[in-house]
Formats: sequence, C-alpha cells, structure tokens
Amino acid sequence: MGRVPQTRMQGLRAALSLCLMLTGTAAAAGGNRLAWTRDVTSTGLQSAGTPVAVAFGPARHSVVPTGAVITGVYASRQYDGAAVVATDLCWGSPDGPCVPVGGASLNTHAFDGRRAAGPMWLVHRVLNWRSGHAPLFVRGTVTVWFSRLPHP
Repeated sequence: MGRVPQTRMQGLRAALSLCLMLTGTAAAAGGNRLAWTRDVTSTGLQSAGTPVAVAFGPARHSVVPTGAVITGVYASRQYDGAAVVATDLCWGSPDGPCVPVGGASLNTHAFDGRRAAGPMWLVHRVLNWRSGHAPLFVRGTVTVWFSRLPHP
C-alpha cells in the first residue's frame, strides 16, 4: 500500500474538520464554553405568507451535558432568488420565543440561560416573490454556544 501524498493528506484533514463542524460536534471554544453547529436546507417555500419551520439541534452523537445552558447563538440564512423572505430564530418550538433575523445573519443573547440542547428553529416566510417563483429553498446555519454550568 502506497503512502498518501502530503497535499492529499492536508485535503483529507480539512474535509474531516469541515464534516465534524457541519455535523454539530461539540467543540471547545475556550474554558468551559462549548458549541454545536448545524446546517440544514428548508423544504421549498411554496406560497407567500405560509411559514416553513426548520429544526436545528446538536448531532445525535454529540453530547450536550444535562443542565448546559446557552451563552450565545448565531444564525444565518442564504437563498437564491429575488424574493423577500422574513426569518425568525426560535427556541423550543416554531412558536418561540423568537427573534427576527434581520439581513443574512444574527448574533444574539436572547436565549441565554435556556437549555442548550434546544431545539432551535428557523422559521421562513416569503413576504414578496418579486421576480422569483416557488419553490424557494433556504439554507440555514445555527451555532449554539453553551456552558456546562448555569450562570450564577
């Protein structure tokens, strides 16, 4: 069996790192602060005003300790097309509590102290199709930073 060339090994390491990040593996972010990340694409938005909710949670193989609490959340969304889309980031259920994602991304502490395992939700609604048309797919990313110990 031959040796794997150095450049290919670097590419494999980078791909493995990316896969671990995208599957939501908890990663140390300094001290007692950890995070999970998920990327999910919505089902197609079909009509204006009808919400499409997408659930986000830690990967099944990652461990979010019992009692871990949120210390910050990042959410982003991306879609192709001219439609105007409103997106809310919600904790627990699509009904919230929620905060609007203004623009392409949001960093928030609105959910600090809540259970870190989530689930988090992105709820998308087409406000205006403009020159776009159905279906519209929205790619979302949610990162939840958490602490193993509740804040005092």
